[in-house]
Amino acid sequence: MSKRNALARMYRARSLCSVRGGLFALALFAANPGGMAQSAGGLKSAAQSQPKKPGLPPGPMQEKARMACLGCHTAQIIVQQQLNRRVWAKEMDKMIRWGAPVSPEDREALIDYLVQNFGPRENGNEEATLPNGPGVEKVRAVCLSCHDAGNIVAEGRDARGWTRILSKMEDWGAAIPSADRENILTYLVTQFPPPGAKPAQKEEKPK
Repeated sequence: MSKRNALARMYRARSLCSVRGGLFALALFAANPGGMAQSAGGLKSAAQSQPKKPGLPPGPMQEKARMACLGCHTAQIIVQQQLNRRVWAKEMDKMIRWGAPVSPEDREALIDYLVQNFGPRENGNEEATLPNGPGVEKVRAVCLSCHDAGNIVAEGRDARGWTRILSKMEDWGAAIPSADRENILTYLVTQFPPPGAKPAQKEEKPK
C-alpha cells in the first residue's frame, strides 16, 4: 500500500469517528434533553455561586475613588481598612506621591468618602497604645505609619494568624525588614494572643 493511500484511509477513519461522535451526542440529547439542560444549568449555577469580589460602596466620590485607586490595586485592599481621618489623609498623600491621579480639589472629598465608608470600627479605640515589651518600637515603626494602634489591639491571634497578617501587610506594601520580622511576630503573639488566652507575663528574676 502506498503512503498516499494509507494517509487517505486514516483521514476517512477520523472523519467517520467524528460523524459517529456527533450522531451519538444528538442521540443522547434526543433521549434526555432535560438532563443536558440540567448539566448546562448546573455549570451556570456553579459560576453564579462564586463569591463576588468586594467593590467600593456607592457615593458621590465612588467613581473618582475607582479611578484614583483601582488602577494600581484591588478594592479589597481598601474595604478591609478601618482607618481614621488622619491616617487616611496620610495614605492619600502617599498614593498621590506614588502617582495616583487625584486632583487637589478632589483630595478632601475623597478622604471624606474613605473615612465615611472605611473608618474606625464602632467598638474600636483610636486612642489605644501598644504595651511596652521587646519589639514594640519595631512594631510602631512598621505598623503605625499606616494605621493606629487600635487596629492591632482589637486583634487576637496565634502565631499562624499573626504570620498571615504580616504577610498580608507586606503584600499591601509594608516594609518589614527580614531581620526584624521574628521580633515583631514574637511581640504580637505575646501581647495579643487569641481570645481567652492570657498575654505572656514577663518572668521576674529572683532577688
